[in-house]
Amino acid sequence: MPRKSSKVKVLTFRDTNILKQLSRTGLSNAQQAKRYCNLGMERLVKLETSGYIKTTSHIVRGKNTLIIQLNKVGKEWCRQELGTKSFCIAQTNHLNHDLKLTEAYYNLPQSVQTTWRHEGELIQDIYEKNPLLSENGGLKTCTDATVRLNEETIAIESVGSSYTRAIIELKQEIATKYLGCSRMECV
Repeated sequence: MPRKSSKVKVLTFRDTNILKQLSRTGLSNAQQAKRYCNLGMERLVKLETSGYIKTTSHIVRGKNTLIIQLNKVGKEWCRQELGTKSFCIAQTNHLNHDLKLTEAYYNLPQSVQTTWRHEGELIQDIYEKNPLLSENGGLKTCTDATVRLNEETIAIESVGSSYTRAIIELKQEIATKYLGCSRMECV
């Protein structure tokens, strides 16, 4: 009987879904991978062994959670196949915030997911259109993402536990003034 390979031979539609998501939101957890991409642990291990993803274990909301992020092969695939120029950078000290953002991404229709622009892309655009802004101390904050829905640009913000009303209002102002958003949705 032939041995099962420990590496990915061909990327499946389910594999490409998680790679797209990771390029846009920065991370996912094993439960989200299973729920939204139908990827079990065996497939995640193969993707990791093949260099597409990396996994780490962290405590999130009091539970041990397997966090999934893109690795070198996955990033290169996204560059080549999706034309990705900028990857969302997720920080392990903001896991709850970033997992809420990933949940918001997966709750959008796929046609809207394709319009997702992450914070790094947004900041780059703002500075390109407003070069004096970076010379005058730069942005103090920015929204987490934007999406397009029916010709409308909508800001997406995962509200952290330490956010004040002033921070949320500042993010909303940046969304409307610099990003052309008609509104901001908080998750």
